[in-house]
Amino acid sequence: MASLIENLITGLNEEYAVYEQLLQVSMEKTSAIVSNDLDRLRDTTDKEQLLVDTVTGLESNRRQTMANIASVLNKSNAELKIVDIVEFLEGQPEFHTPLLEINEKLGKLAKKLKSVNSHNQNLIQESLSMIEYNINLMQNLNRAPETAEYSRDMFKKR
Repeated sequence: MASLIENLITGLNEEYAVYEQLLQVSMEKTSAIVSNDLDRLRDTTDKEQLLVDTVTGLESNRRQTMANIASVLNKSNAELKIVDIVEFLEGQPEFHTPLLEINEKLGKLAKKLKSVNSHNQNLIQESLSMIEYNINLMQNLNRAPETAEYSRDMFKKR
């Protein structure tokens, strides 16, 4: 059981490190969106995708470790949460404290990441709305006004 807990703590620390990188890339993405730098936006999106792929692999490992811990504790894998493991390890500070700390750090980081991503989504939506407005404006400007041609001869009696 001790090795499973150590694997879980190590895995969560690795996830935290990648999520920190993902937060930095998301903040770079905000800057790229605001400055309308499409090349930098593409680069940050590529970096972001690589980090998401890395997180996906780490999450898969964590799920497997959690399934193994659930089996040892004779619990349902779907029901077992990290908080439950923290409570179970209350009498073992060498595992309880690091697991509790990394779980709290991940929670705080997840909130920051969610906030930055929500902000980026709003910025992109506003940019798309502005682009749509500009396209509509250009289309309307390119249409010739439909007016009749007036001349002096127009009012002469025939």
